[in-house]
Amino acid sequence: MKSIAEVIPSSQNLLRKFFVREDSVYDHYSSQYQAKSNRLKIIYLVLYMLPGLLAFCLINIRPVFFAQVYWTGLTPKYLQYAWLLIITFGWHILSPFLILRGADKLTLRQSCAFLGLNRIDWRGLLLFLPVYCVLFALVSLPYMRYLWNPLFHWLSAVPLFHVPAYSIFNMDTSGPPPIYSFPPIALLFLFIGNFLGEELYFRGYLMKKTAFLGRWNWIINSLLFALYHLWQIPQTWPAVGLILFFGLLMQLRKDIYTLVLFHLFVNMWLTYGLH
Repeated sequence: MKSIAEVIPSSQNLLRKFFVREDSVYDHYSSQYQAKSNRLKIIYLVLYMLPGLLAFCLINIRPVFFAQVYWTGLTPKYLQYAWLLIITFGWHILSPFLILRGADKLTLRQSCAFLGLNRIDWRGLLLFLPVYCVLFALVSLPYMRYLWNPLFHWLSAVPLFHVPAYSIFNMDTSGPPPIYSFPPIALLFLFIGNFLGEELYFRGYLMKKTAFLGRWNWIINSLLFALYHLWQIPQTWPAVGLILFFGLLMQLRKDIYTLVLFHLFVNMWLTYGLH
């Protein structure tokens, strides 16, 4: 019969195996291709915020936005849709491949390995993710009531942070934000660009490039991901505590597909599950 001292370490190992996935490929690319010089470290930290700054300037600055409406002939709703597709598919998905090829000299196959697109954590998807989603849902209930609501009202009082009335992310409606009013096929492309694009860019690409941050990497990744949403500050910044779940999940499972499904769950839960 095993002693208690023998059973406890064994139980801890089983628990660790359930939560933590080892991935030597992930570790290799994080170690070899993380930013090394101070200049590159600053560049990759800035890259977290640049697409959000671009979206803010193009959508939330009223004169800039309606000048685009005039010149393109698009409605405000579909102009925003077009920019979101350009940012999510162009910047978030395409730019990592271009930089990995041009700066890091990786082939397409190596770039897919770097981003984690060539392997799937089935145990994480089928066993770990449901547990993680339940934990997130339980934490989000008191968080949204006692932290998100007061922070939302405080940030909404700052004029610079206002979400424009014409924004498809405006929450001053009786139902879900207008973004969910697009036709199903349009939403499908938007969801692919949003969930896959953001996870590919922030967790698959930048989190490896900022591996020089060490044990703080997943925390800073999550914080900068929250701050990046400059075009919807009152809605996203108050959720910064919940967004820590994103970086932590990548730290634990190292799998881009698990993050994509978790991202989808979080958006659906916060939009529909809490109402």
